[in-house]
Amino acid sequence: MKRLILSVLVFIVPGFSYASLYFKNQNLKVSKHLQTEITFWEDIFSKYESNHCVYHDTKHLDAIFWVSTLRSTNRKVFRRQIKQQKAQIRQALVNLGKGKKPSSWLERRILDKLPKELKTRSYFRAAKNRVRCQRGVATSFRQSLARSERYLGMIKKEFRSRGLPLQLAYLPHLESGFNTKAKSKVGARGLWQLMPATARQFLKVNRYRDERINPIKATTAAATILNRNYQRTKSWPLAITAYNYGINGVMRAMRKYNTKSYLEIRKRHRTRIFGFAAKNFYPSFVAVKNLALAHEKKMARLNSGSDQKKPNRQF
Repeated sequence: MKRLILSVLVFIVPGFSYASLYFKNQNLKVSKHLQTEITFWEDIFSKYESNHCVYHDTKHLDAIFWVSTLRSTNRKVFRRQIKQQKAQIRQALVNLGKGKKPSSWLERRILDKLPKELKTRSYFRAAKNRVRCQRGVATSFRQSLARSERYLGMIKKEFRSRGLPLQLAYLPHLESGFNTKAKSKVGARGLWQLMPATARQFLKVNRYRDERINPIKATTAAATILNRNYQRTKSWPLAITAYNYGINGVMRAMRKYNTKSYLEIRKRHRTRIFGFAAKNFYPSFVAVKNLALAHEKKMARLNSGSDQKKPNRQF
């Protein structure tokens, strides 16, 4: 997923402050209206691998046209296959939009799997321009879960001291896969994928030293950014979106639509930067958070079971 973290104006909050008290016991409440998007991303992170291409509607994430398994490891061949398959799907949607009976396996597959309310000619005509391939990341996410065990305790301790929701500790699953050396194409780096301009407000970032790869210092900086985002937006969905899209962009959207509603901004806001990735950053975060918590519960049960099976030794 493309990541873009714009420079934001932030400040360091003292160890004890009214701000810290204000954040106490804040939970990340998720709207039921996002469940379709969250379920989609849970599947991407848990069911599908990198050679799976999930062709879907960018507007309706419950509209899955086709899940294709691409065999080639050659990038050019891979891209060519995706281009050809997207063309097939578009043509199938055009045919269905004309009211024709399905005449191919793909048309039958699309018609069979779509939600009932979307099986209209007008939908098919519009959807042909919204076909997108999302590759799975199941293996990468399992690796991220393994790496996270090293850092979650430290991150939660830092967030707890600031009164931030502990669920925010799972954000690096989305940002870096808990890889402290991760580096994006746009220059973000480290566990929290901080951009240079943002990071320099808290950390040393120069040609000789880059503290973004220091997990402890980077976590302190990320906590401050999230803290600041929430103070300005008064909304965790918007604060988390701002971590990816930029706080200034989120604030402009709030003023433009005169709202503090994440759902309203998500629905109405459209810019070159606020595209599919930014729009889906919060739902994908909720998805990885849900999966990570489920994984922790599963491991706790397994560990508990293994402890119970150990024989009692008599001395």
